[in-house]
Amino acid sequence: MNSFFKSFYYAFNGIKLSLQQRNMKVHVCFGILAITCGFIFNINSSEWCIILICIGIVLALETINTAIESLVDLVEPNHHPVAGKTKDLVAGAVLIFSIISALIGVLIFGKYMLDLLHII
Repeated sequence: MNSFFKSFYYAFNGIKLSLQQRNMKVHVCFGILAITCGFIFNINSSEWCIILICIGIVLALETINTAIESLVDLVEPNHHPVAGKTKDLVAGAVLIFSIISALIGVLIFGKYMLDLLHII
């Protein structure tokens, strides 16, 4: 059972390490913004699920990106075209899902914002 609890320690340490990265801080800020908008616009439970899944996947992808970049730096500390390509690919994966998540946010929150404009 001791190793079970140690695994949580290591996992939380990984989260702490990822939160030290600039891009992760940006993603967390946008996640907090989306959650705040969810409360402001009183979105329904299905919309909450979609927003939380998007936030979770973006944060997980950014953590994976950081891990892969760290591993690449360990294996190849000097600039190498394949190492650079690997880093670009994982960064691209994060960007793709971040853009999709932003579009989902526009679809979900856009109708609430339009309703708000009609009230004003």
